[in-house]
Amino acid sequence: MNVYAVHTAKPDSVSAVEVVFLSEGEAREFAADRSTDERVLSASVTSYVVGLFGSRQPVCWFRGGAEQPVRFDRPDMFGS
Repeated sequence: MNVYAVHTAKPDSVSAVEVVFLSEGEAREFAADRSTDERVLSASVTSYVVGLFGSRQPVCWFRGGAEQPVRFDRPDMFGS
């Protein structure tokens, strides 16, 4: 069974999983909305297969409500 976790990045931290969904669509919708909250720099969705070690896969990430391209050269959101 796949589940979809949403995490956020804030200026002073990166959160652990905030919420887990059974549907990718619900996770995407929540992450897009959450990424618009005050002090939230971005929100991402990761998929997991329950009970299967090593199954974690990035799905997508959002900034300001907009889905961002998946790439390794993301801007430095933390200013370091």
